[in-house]
Amino acid sequence: MFEVGETVRNVAADVVGVVVEIDGERVYLEQANGAEVDFKASTLVLEAEFQARHGTVVREDAASHANDPVYDEVIRNLYPAVLELGEAVHTGVRSVPGVTPTNWGALTSLQKLNAVSTATDVPVQDWVDASKPGAKKPLGPLQLSILANRSGKPRG
Repeated sequence: MFEVGETVRNVAADVVGVVVEIDGERVYLEQANGAEVDFKASTLVLEAEFQARHGTVVREDAASHANDPVYDEVIRNLYPAVLELGEAVHTGVRSVPGVTPTNWGALTSLQKLNAVSTATDVPVQDWVDASKPGAKKPLGPLQLSILANRSGKPRG
């Protein structure tokens, strides 16, 4: 159950407010504009949990960024046409009401690589492996084969 002072959200109505009163199963919220609304408690979620689940904020702890140099290097070496495939996927993702979408330029390299992976149906690990020296299928040929398959042209 919620407590007075907590910020909660009714996802279906895209309403966020601070709990000002609880009367049985009804929870009364004050929205940022001062309007008061009420909802059944079972239709509400804590705003912090909602944002944690649906937001795109990247954690700032060192462990979350341990592989950033690897992902940065892969992204630096991707062809613009391959990056455009990832950007198109990212742009096409249906936004969740109440969560501000992040533009392509603000994404981390891993987030961009995830979008490229979705667009190309090539797992992130395969992109990382292809970028390593002596890779079984190096990054250049991997990208060329993906682009050739998308264009319908035979591979050389």
